[in-house]
Amino acid sequence: MTTRRFPLWTLLAVVLVAALVVGSGALSSSPPTAAQRAAAIEAVVRCPTCEDLSVAQSSAPTAVAVRVAVVQQIAQGRTDGQIKDYLVARYGASIVLDPPATGWSLLVWLLPLVGGAMAAALLVAVLVRRRRLGGGYGDGDAAVDGGRGPMAPEVADERRRFLTRSLADADAEYLAGDLSDKDYLALRQRDMVRLAALPAPSAGPARVGSPAPASAPAPATASASATASASASATALTGPPVTDDRADPPVANDLAGEALEAGDGAVARGGRRRRSSWWFLGGAVAAFAAALIVAVSLFASSRQPGQSATGSFAQSQQQQIEQTLAQGAALENQGQLSQAARLYQSVLDQHPDNEVAMAQLGWLEYLIGQSGKSGSLLGDARVKLDRAAQLDPHDYAVRLYLGTVLLQQDGNAAGSVEQYRQFLGDNPPAVVVAQAAPEIRQAYQKAGLPAPPQVAGG
Repeated sequence: MTTRRFPLWTLLAVVLVAALVVGSGALSSSPPTAAQRAAAIEAVVRCPTCEDLSVAQSSAPTAVAVRVAVVQQIAQGRTDGQIKDYLVARYGASIVLDPPATGWSLLVWLLPLVGGAMAAALLVAVLVRRRRLGGGYGDGDAAVDGGRGPMAPEVADERRRFLTRSLADADAEYLAGDLSDKDYLALRQRDMVRLAALPAPSAGPARVGSPAPASAPAPATASASATASASASATALTGPPVTDDRADPPVANDLAGEALEAGDGAVARGGRRRRSSWWFLGGAVAAFAAALIVAVSLFASSRQPGQSATGSFAQSQQQQIEQTLAQGAALENQGQLSQAARLYQSVLDQHPDNEVAMAQLGWLEYLIGQSGKSGSLLGDARVKLDRAAQLDPHDYAVRLYLGTVLLQQDGNAAGSVEQYRQFLGDNPPAVVVAQAAPEIRQAYQKAGLPAPPQVAGG
């Protein structure tokens, strides 16, 4: 029989932790790209005008503005912490979805770790309690009470019950594979000798009080049953036992002494082995707890922009649209304009009046058509932007797009100024105004008008 299983558990747990750490890319020496940094920041920044959505999951104009600001800050060489501080200064502390690791918010991070550690400690304590062999009884002569004379009947009955439970525990551990054949036989022999050395059970009740029910076995019966079970186990494993002639006290005493010495030696070895096993068990529990923490942090942060947090519940039609738009915006931020345009087009194929998809696709077609000198694509972009302005006249993003198209493509400064005026009147975020300020000042200058106060600087 195998006496140790915990080292295998520990090895498996360590391998699991190592696999999760390696798979998470934590050991990768290559720094993240700008697109990867932007995606990571956008996943933990709240959409200013949405409810419990990150800017990576939302296609609202405010979310688009925040994504643009993140990309700009990364291009300027800011660190992730500086970018978050920048957003907090403009939108407030609630803009960050992750709670700060300071003050009372630190409890959000510590409580799961403390709870996991307490659960692991409780598990180890329960296993130790269930597997620990009883001690404290049977030292010295079992028939005397600590050298104070013959054992009282009540004490003898209590020790008899304790030794019976100890025999049952040994059986359970042996069947579970936690005791070797040699240790099991030694422990059984030791406890059986101690049982045999106890005085005969008293005729009356062992304790003052109501007598035991008739159906309950007497202590002597339980002891005899345990002894018979142990004898059968020993016979099956080692052959017929040596006959214990009770009529010859010296022989019985010699056998008892030898059994006690062998049993105590086996108990000492078993104790050392069990202590080693508990170390392995503790290591395994700690490793599995670490694996759980790594897995939760890894899988909670590895969702793609717009991906559902659970992935197991059916999404409503509106949620599917929001997810597709968010994925398109993420691709747009990464410079993958063609892939983003296909996602926006897929939304329009099912919902032709979706204003966000219409505006974003029109703007992408303008950018792609301008770079490729495609007149048909530029014309289609103008139609889509005009349609988006009809669907939502107060979408500042559409007004910004139209003003830029009129200025750059048509050279229509007056028309561009009108669109920019409506853009500023719809109270866009300050970061978007700052980004568009050069084009707005240029349009007003060409139209012979003073620049509005929002963009007068620079």
